[in-house]
Parts: sequence; structure tokens; C-alpha cells
Amino acid sequence: MLSRIAVALLMATAVSTGSVKGKFVVGGVDANLKHVRVVHQALDGGKGKQGYKILLSEKPSSGDINAWRSDDPKKRGSFMLVQLEPNGAVWVADLAHTHAKTSNFGIMTELRAADFKVANGRLSTHLTTNGEQSFTSDRYSIDLMIDAPIE
Repeated sequence: MLSRIAVALLMATAVSTGSVKGKFVVGGVDANLKHVRVVHQALDGGKGKQGYKILLSEKPSSGDINAWRSDDPKKRGSFMLVQLEPNGAVWVADLAHTHAKTSNFGIMTELRAADFKVANGRLSTHLTTNGEQSFTSDRYSIDLMIDAPIE
């Protein structure tokens, strides 16, 4: 009986975690994003446009993911806060990389969410820039596979 409870707890923990695979590279250096959180929230400051906010981070996060939007990567490590519309279209993405000359920058049209899917309380997608892009003097590329529960 005890072993069945342990297996059930292990399965519940495994199902509730998220995964990030791939790279967010600036100046040839990968951000090592290992942690992912997804929330269903308003995209327009509470005016009604709902969507998904995805925090991908080098370090674990807790609390409100919106606080990461303009934070210093020297403090938090590299991260991305990606906002997606209900159909998976990119609303905006805020990028912060410890090796970027511009510590934080926002992009929209350079990033797309391919293979976007929401099912059974989970979001999965492939975030990609389709190759290297530039923002001011920084060269960057994103190619990340994400699967995570929606909080």
C-alpha cells in the first residue's frame, strides 16, 4: 500500500514539472535556460485580452513571473518572458542574457511559436527565431522546445 502511494506521488510530481530543451544564444553563449513556468493571464494589463505568459529562466523562480520582465540578468541570470495569444501568436517577448551588450530587449516579429498546443492543463510549443537575428549590437538565436503545466 505504501509503495502505491509513493508511486502515485512520484507520478504526480513528474506530470506537474515542465521541460525546456534547446538554446537561447547571444554572442555565441547559450543562456542555459532550465526552468519553465506558464500562467494564463491578461496580456494587455487586465483589459481583457487573455493569453499565456511563459517564463524560461536559468535559475528557479517563485512568485509573480511578471516581476522578471524588466529585471537585471546579472541578478536573476539569463531569462525570457514570452507572451503568447490564445492561438500561439507571439504578443511580445522580453529577453535578458548575461552576455548581451543590451541587458534586456523586447522582440515581437523575430520570434514565432511553432507546434503550439494547449491540452490537459499543459502548454507545449517550439519557440524559434529561424536562425540568427540582431538587436542593436547583439546577435542572438532562439530554438527552444517547451512543455509545461499551466499554473
